[in-house]
Order: sequence, then structure tokens, then C-alpha cells
Amino acid sequence: MNIKDLVNRVRANLGKKQELPNEAVLGFLRVLENLPAEELTCDEIYAQLDEYVEHEARNHDAAHLMPLIRDHLDLCPECCEEYEVLLDVVKKTDEK
Repeated sequence: MNIKDLVNRVRANLGKKQELPNEAVLGFLRVLENLPAEELTCDEIYAQLDEYVEHEARNHDAAHLMPLIRDHLDLCPECCEEYEVLLDVVKKTDEK
């Protein structure tokens, strides 16, 4: 998620004419402080997705080992769909 999307989400929830209350501004700043320093692109996710799925399939804590991948998957439906398909294939292959 980028900053523009976050601002638009806040505006949509409050209505465009309302002024942001101080609590909302402070909450917004806390969210910004906790955002990862970098965001991965979908191409970068695809390049590492097989490794992430292998960790998941082996019951390793992939989200802990590769947190930026997990963060991206939580926000990007296209990459998440690719992840779920790949994970399903790997699990079915391991069952044989």
C-alpha cells in the first residue's frame, strides 16, 4: 500500500468535507512510522514467490523469514492469487 492509497482510504471513511480529527492524524502518522522502508514490486514478488511457498510447504514460518513478501501478499490480490495457486500445486506434489 502506498501513501496515496492510505490517504484516500482515510478520506473515504471520513467523507471528503470533514476535517481530520487530531486522533486520526496521529493514528495516520503511527501507521506511516510502521510502514516498511521499502516496498516490493509484483515482479520482485514473483521472483521470490517460489522460495516463500517452499518455506510455507515445509511448515517454516515464511512470514517471519520473508516479511516483505507476506506484507505484499496481504495487500495485492493478484500476487496473493498466484501464491495460493503455487502453494496448492506444491502441496499436491508433496502428497504424491
